[in-house]
Amino acid sequence: MEFVNLPLVFLIGCALIALLAKRNGYSWYLFFFAIAVPAPLLLLALPHVVGAQAATLTSVRLGTALFFPVAGLLLALRRRN
Repeated sequence: MEFVNLPLVFLIGCALIALLAKRNGYSWYLFFFAIAVPAPLLLLALPHVVGAQAATLTSVRLGTALFFPVAGLLLALRRRN
């Protein structure tokens, strides 16, 4: 199996969500930073919040990393009034 650069995939996904938000009337750069910046900070704080044992679970880390991009995608799909 080929190596996949996951941080790059994450940033490209956030950029695509930001472009979708731009199409619907939002500021794309503020939208990008609002969904991309909190994920690494949450991952760093994860062992202190849920404990070191639970923080090593892949499902917990994946859910934490995808929380803001999924919330951003749901917001980007809405039209701005």
